[in-house]
Amino acid sequence: MTRTRLHRRIIWDKGGNPVSHVSRVLDLTEADVGAAIHSIKAAARLRGADNIVIYDNGDVTDARGEEIGNLYDED
Repeated sequence: MTRTRLHRRIIWDKGGNPVSHVSRVLDLTEADVGAAIHSIKAAARLRGADNIVIYDNGDVTDARGEEIGNLYDED
């Protein structure tokens, strides 16, 4: 595990729509955040209503804590 992952902070870990909050915290557009979340969830075979956890470095995990992507890696 990399050092940055050891010190990352959770910025979203609840249900609902994280797009506005996450876009402000990570300084990304809402459109980019929404598209990235959709792509990450689809690749992980998650449904829209499935909860995810988003960290301040862009990492995304499922509710069990498994790494499923990074918002900055999505086009």
